[in-house]
Amino acid sequence: MEKEVVYIAELDADVDDVIAAEYLHRKGVLKEVVCDPLPKMAEGKERKKQLEEIGIKVSSKIPPVARYVFVGGALTELARYLINHKIEYLVMNGGFVGCNIVKNSLDKFKGKQTVRTFNFNCDVKATDIVLKSPNIGTILLVGKNVCHSEKNTLNGIWGEEKELLEKYHVKPTKRQHDMLACREGLILIGLLTEPSYLNYKAVRPYNTGLKGNMTEWGSTVTSPYRSVLAAVDWK
Repeated sequence: MEKEVVYIAELDADVDDVIAAEYLHRKGVLKEVVCDPLPKMAEGKERKKQLEEIGIKVSSKIPPVARYVFVGGALTELARYLINHKIEYLVMNGGFVGCNIVKNSLDKFKGKQTVRTFNFNCDVKATDIVLKSPNIGTILLVGKNVCHSEKNTLNGIWGEEKELLEKYHVKPTKRQHDMLACREGLILIGLLTEPSYLNYKAVRPYNTGLKGNMTEWGSTVTSPYRSVLAAVDWK
């Protein structure tokens, strides 16, 4: 299998991106990890070292050819890259599909149309650029409305990845936001022949005004942003 996936990671926040990167590595599809932003904390630098020790290339720039870009970090580097390059698929843990579209929201999101979302808000100006870019074939978003479910845990769907999760001392109830997006992205592209756990709908992201990391995002049918394929609920 060709190693075609470039994974953009934020390594300081927690171990989620390390788990997702190793998941892609174990599936034989990972080309390299791009740190965006670069790790500044001791924990982030140690996580970078952990990835390198298992044979994963870790860099700070997207390579000249990147067909499939998966994102668990910021969109700063991708926004720069898309000025002069095209990609076929962007798969991202991020965004939100609210009660204006979803009938059966998770309890914590009942009545909400917009929320803050970490990956989008790492660099909202870059996110604004990427979500308007004509240089992306398909965008797949797996957002808070699904990845915060208790299903998205070792106690739920991730039993087959027990060894990987226990390697990083993950609690059985911890949500695996980035790994879920990676799994679903591989299925969409055709690099993983397993059934999808999620239902999708074509929507357009929107926000209530760019306010740095306080920006709130949702989904609608009309907005300045391009159409994306967003996870709406679990099957």
